[in-house]
Amino acid sequence: MPPLALVPGAVPLPLPPAPRRRRGLLIGGIVALIAALAVAGGAVFVANRDSFAAPAEAAAPTRTRPPTTLESATAALKTQAAALIRNDEKAWLAAVDPGQAKLRARYKTMFRSLRSLGVTAFDYRAFRDPDGADTAKGVDLDATISYCFTDNVCPADVDAKPTIAAKLKLKPVGGQWVISSSAPTKSEDDALPTPWESGDLVFSKGKRVTLVALPSEKKYFKKLLPIAEAAAVVNDRFAGMVGNPQKRYRIYLAGAKQWTQWYGGMDDKWVIGYAIPLNEAGMDVVLNMPELKSDTRLLETTVRHELGHVVTLGAAERTSWTAGDMWLKEGIAEYIGWYPQPATASWRRYSVSKAVHGSKRPKSIAVNALKDNASVEESDAFYGLGHFAADCMAKKYGQQALFTFVRLYLREDKDLDPASREAFGKPFSTVDKACVAWIRSKA
Repeated sequence: MPPLALVPGAVPLPLPPAPRRRRGLLIGGIVALIAALAVAGGAVFVANRDSFAAPAEAAAPTRTRPPTTLESATAALKTQAAALIRNDEKAWLAAVDPGQAKLRARYKTMFRSLRSLGVTAFDYRAFRDPDGADTAKGVDLDATISYCFTDNVCPADVDAKPTIAAKLKLKPVGGQWVISSSAPTKSEDDALPTPWESGDLVFSKGKRVTLVALPSEKKYFKKLLPIAEAAAVVNDRFAGMVGNPQKRYRIYLAGAKQWTQWYGGMDDKWVIGYAIPLNEAGMDVVLNMPELKSDTRLLETTVRHELGHVVTLGAAERTSWTAGDMWLKEGIAEYIGWYPQPATASWRRYSVSKAVHGSKRPKSIAVNALKDNASVEESDAFYGLGHFAADCMAKKYGQQALFTFVRLYLREDKDLDPASREAFGKPFSTVDKACVAWIRSKA
């Protein structure tokens, strides 16, 4: 797992203002989305490999040579992908070795999960594994699979779609090439495997939200669905303000085991939720249910916060962010997480007060990003300051102006000052100075 500051999600649970017990769970955000987006697009190409697409002459009716092993194997994968889209489970499983019961069971649950998620695109790009076999008895492939779901935007560019990577072995059985082995290939920041790659998922669909879990977490559906539906209503409003309306939100409920596995696994004990980008096709939310199940208020703010990332960052025109953007990314998610309550009602107010009245008081609302080894207290203050900054801009210039600023800066890649002038009618230095003073007076 990469350092916490490079993980798509690490927000500290607010510390209480009094000497009562100090809590340190994290409610997830996006700390370095650029790394996660790189994962979501992660196809690696090696020069001089034969590509998935057969040569032009392969499709010509006057073909004079038999297909190569690569062409035959990849044609079987293409047939399997088409079977998934047309909802033909029998044809999908026909591409899996009939002599391997466990492998076929995994592909069967994968088919049903993908269909329940509303798969609309599923395409293989496969290349010879240079270290593997390529004979009439079998072929080893490096495969990249791109996909889309009904409720996400599906980019036309294949490299903009979410992807997974796998090493596949195919062999001929009964005159047909079938998958005899399939193993995920971890990307450079380990944000794989996806939840749907293994495990028999169950679903609960509300008006605006779909909850997804293994059967062991199904027990949380009844409590979580109304909370998620209410959070969706709040986020729908802000999605409209930034021009990113959502067809439907998806929230994955991870048990203790899944929390350490899905999307590479989260091993930091403070993290209890994060939003994961699906390349340029939106974002999904993952919750650590064993840590959230008994605290309803924390669950409510966590879900609103994470869906806030979905609407403010998902499928943005901007293709990269830096650590310097973190103050606004997390600040606006905190604003949404607590809405309609003001920043002064937040659990983090105590930490913010200590920060702005201490010896190292911040001189700008655009504070430096958290370091990898930041303490819980530092993290608490950082997220609280972001919340106060967002609340200040809303109070002084209007909520619509705040979300116009968010759209311009986070989604459309304008610099701080041009975004501020367009949204607020003032240079960012003026807004910054006014909000630093406002936070000191309110915290």
